[in-house]
Amino acid sequence: MAEAVMDALAVGIFEGWEPEDFLLLFGGLLGLAFGALAQWSGFCFRAAVQETTRPGGARPKLAQWIAATAVAIAATQGGIAHGLIDVSGTPYLQADFSLGGLVVGGLLFGIGMTFAGGCISRLTVLSVRGNLRSVFTLLVVSVVGYAAIRGMLAQARAGFADGTRVPGDAAPSIPDLLATGLGLPAEAVALGLGAVALVLGLSLAFHEAGRRVLPLAVGGSVGLLVAAGFAATTWVSSEAFDPVAVESLRFTQPSADSLMYAMISTGVAANFGIVLFAGVLAGAFLQAAATRSLRLEGFEDPAQMARAGLGGVAMGVGGVLALGCAVGQGLSGVATLAYPSMIALAAIWTGARIGFAWRAGIERRVAAAA
Repeated sequence: MAEAVMDALAVGIFEGWEPEDFLLLFGGLLGLAFGALAQWSGFCFRAAVQETTRPGGARPKLAQWIAATAVAIAATQGGIAHGLIDVSGTPYLQADFSLGGLVVGGLLFGIGMTFAGGCISRLTVLSVRGNLRSVFTLLVVSVVGYAAIRGMLAQARAGFADGTRVPGDAAPSIPDLLATGLGLPAEAVALGLGAVALVLGLSLAFHEAGRRVLPLAVGGSVGLLVAAGFAATTWVSSEAFDPVAVESLRFTQPSADSLMYAMISTGVAANFGIVLFAGVLAGAFLQAAATRSLRLEGFEDPAQMARAGLGGVAMGVGGVLALGCAVGQGLSGVATLAYPSMIALAAIWTGARIGFAWRAGIERRVAAAA
């Protein structure tokens, strides 16, 4: 029923459009909404982890992330149960996956973002506000990421991933595993897990936010954007003649592809990831301009630039190895309830904690030597 309603609405609104045109339009609008929201709220996984290193008090950025995760899981699983979303062909649910890539890549990404000053999504948002540090680091991430996907690092990356691959016969989906083990309908299990995640996640987020509702509203809105991305690309994949990947918010490959598209657009076709990335830039810029927060910011010294560059290299390699960044794996991947995505998120979180401890040690040694 829900799928039929969505088809009818799509036909009524986009009559005469090709599905691929709708895909590009929706990708741009999705990015526009995320960019404006992230610019306004400061939504950032690095900031969420950093708040856990400080004892006591409200932790609004952590609350935003928890709420986003809870709503993304609930909405995505609800869409799966009602036939609106099909994530079975996504990279998150590959029957075999590289455990080494998820762990090592996640650790590298987490460490890198602490030195770079933000994850890829945060760097993207800050770059259009005039933060030249973010522009530089984002370029490093994009170049290194592309080299790891299709360039001079691709062979080594693929060799490491293949050498640490875990073979499997079934998609690593927690709802499917529970449905098979308990003998229950997969739709009922998906709805049940989504409801549990929503209740527990929002309760925890409300506590971390110091009983304030705004961080929950911000995080919940991001979570809905994740599910909307999956729903839109699922519909297009069922209508388009050529194969279309089901995907949602992610930044590692889109940032690399966008850089290549900017340089050789005649040889690269625009896709969902590229227009998503462009939309994020546009949304963040418009919000920053509307609030008069555009201002140029540079590096304080060469050492800060070196740290940002090394952080960008680590994020570029790590994001490709882990099959996604803090948003791509940590939100979109986790929303599918694929346990490899949860492994990647845990590794990114651990890497960030290691990175913060590492930076604190460096700062103590510098202060002692002064």
